[in-house]
Parts: sequence; structure tokens; C-alpha cells
Amino acid sequence: MTDENGGSGSLLISALTGAAIGAAGLSWWLLARAERRQTLSQRIRQLGSIASAEPGSSTSLQGQNGSESLEERVHKLNLAIEDVRRQLEDFSPEVNG
Repeated sequence: MTDENGGSGSLLISALTGAAIGAAGLSWWLLARAERRQTLSQRIRQLGSIASAEPGSSTSLQGQNGSESLEERVHKLNLAIEDVRRQLEDFSPEVNG
């Protein structure tokens, strides 16, 4: 009977250790995910502020002199969208089969 109790005690310790490691891993993953979302949210806000910048401001899509063409403004927006898209791809979880 002593061997039986020792084996179940060891099994319980292993299960508790596994649960603790799993909880720590899940916590780390959730924190990393929250940081990624926060960073992405900040980038989206920056993109929105660029798109809605007041005319004449230094970040305006119309440029500092107001002579920037529509094509140039669209090009700048496309570059900003590509930047956000690349960041989204970096944040997507890697799928390991």
C-alpha cells in the first residue's frame, strides 16, 4: 500500500506542477496578446489622425504647402495601410502543425 500512495502522491504533484506551468504560460500569452492589441490600436489611431489632419498642419495629407495632388495623398495613405498590414501579419499567431 505504501507504493500505491507514493505513486498517487507523485501523480498529484505532477498534475499540480503541470497546471501551474500551464497557467503561467496562458498568463504570459494573454499579456503578450494584450500588448499587441494595444500597439495595433495605437497604430490605427495614428493612421486615423494622419487621415483626418487639419489642413496646414505638419502632418496634413495636403502637405505643408497645400499643393500635394490627390495621387500623392492616396499614395501616402496606401503606404500607411501597408505598414499597418505588415504589423498585423507580425501579430498574427504562428500556426505550427
